[in-house]
Amino acid sequence: MKHLSGLDASFLHMETPEMPMHVGGLNLFDLPKNYKGDFYEDVKAHVVKRMHLASVFTKKLALMPLEVANPVWVDDDAVDLDYHIRKISLPKPGSMEQLEAYVGRLHSSLLDRSRPLWEFYVFDGLASGQAAFYSKIHHAALDGQGAAVMAQALLDISPIPREVPPAKLRRKSPYQPKVGELINAALRDTVSQCWRMVKGIPNGVKAAGGLVKNAFEGERSSVSDGGWGLAPKTPLNVSITNQRVFATAKIDLDEAKLIGKVFEASLNDVVLAICSGALRHWLASKGALPSKSL
Repeated sequence: MKHLSGLDASFLHMETPEMPMHVGGLNLFDLPKNYKGDFYEDVKAHVVKRMHLASVFTKKLALMPLEVANPVWVDDDAVDLDYHIRKISLPKPGSMEQLEAYVGRLHSSLLDRSRPLWEFYVFDGLASGQAAFYSKIHHAALDGQGAAVMAQALLDISPIPREVPPAKLRRKSPYQPKVGELINAALRDTVSQCWRMVKGIPNGVKAAGGLVKNAFEGERSSVSDGGWGLAPKTPLNVSITNQRVFATAKIDLDEAKLIGKVFEASLNDVVLAICSGALRHWLASKGALPSKSL
């Protein structure tokens, strides 16, 4: 039984139907030549063999009585893979636009908090002959480090899968711990958080002093010109709904890396430059490019 951190729990607290807090990814796979298997069934069998390598697959939430503290992660000993891994067959012609539309609809709905916070979708019927794999995982359950662990668990760097030791046998645990256990865990977590806050006071005071110093050195100009850290208004500044639209673009990885090397920038910098350039082009095409930088 492990408490969610304050940051991880915040993704649960802030979530609404209009603002889901899960992350998603879409992968396209070239199937082996003369492949005659069922990719969906093969994916399920593969996950069964490796799900013990990443805790995100087998942990789910247990809420505290009266929500006196953040929820805890507990083991789920009966993960229903038929629920978590689903198959969708695209109708003809099986275009990329059809796949993107499906992913947009799937990404619009919230994950079931009574189960482990992940879902996989396997698509067939693509005109390209490829198989598509869409993953949907709650941000409370997966950060950047956790995503790397999950990728290492499921994927291999060669066409020949590596041998993975089977899961160790362990005593099964109930999904919902007793109330007394939860209250004790809540008290321990509260004490631990208070102690971390006390330890962080010196750094907080130092940071506050730096902010005050910056304010007196001219940073107040951002307040005087009405900035307040807000982006200028664009056609995108509207109330959001739960509907999502998903689209893809293909970028040559070697070319992107070369651009980064020439300008001494990271691959992330290159991708951000592409995205910001595309956004600027779209705003300009609508006659809505703001005078102030976003």
